[in-house]
Amino acid sequence: VLLRDVQALTLHRGQYTTSRRTPAVPQLQCTGGTAGCSRVPEVVQCYNKGWDGYDVQWQCKADMDNAYRFGHIEVSCEGYDYPDDPYILRGSCSLLFRLELTEQGERKVKNSGSFGSNYYQSRQDSSDSGSGAIVVIVLLALAFGVYKFFLSNQQPQQSPNDSDGFARPFWQSHQAPPPPGFKSSFT
Repeated sequence: VLLRDVQALTLHRGQYTTSRRTPAVPQLQCTGGTAGCSRVPEVVQCYNKGWDGYDVQWQCKADMDNAYRFGHIEVSCEGYDYPDDPYILRGSCSLLFRLELTEQGERKVKNSGSFGSNYYQSRQDSSDSGSGAIVVIVLLALAFGVYKFFLSNQQPQQSPNDSDGFARPFWQSHQAPPPPGFKSSFT
């Protein structure tokens, strides 16, 4: 079938594409979105809205609650003889889509605190951010410990020939006397 001549596709949840050259895939494949993939519709119909010179432009509709809408959609079909063949294998089309919340769906989520799988998703996100904060705190504590370890092990270098008993930092040599006002017995 010439892809440009296909006027409509009817795709079903749980059914697979027909295949000739590639493995069969599910006809409907949700890839995420703000609504998650818990409300994948039973049937989706996609309509050919025209040709842009490269590909068919599709509009897809399904019987869904007003809280949901399709986001990014991508209809892909198996070329009959090769991948970009303008003729496709009948029944080989699938729809990859994102399921998004509408404004009404976002209001429902805010008002109820839980709406479908979005409640689980928001709980999961908050626990992920909590564990992320714990990891950051542990890393900062570890860095502070390493910093303190190196500072405590860094003893001022004093040569056995120092007669005044003044401990000089390792970057100072024996040429400079201690600063004025310090007793030579002060260490």
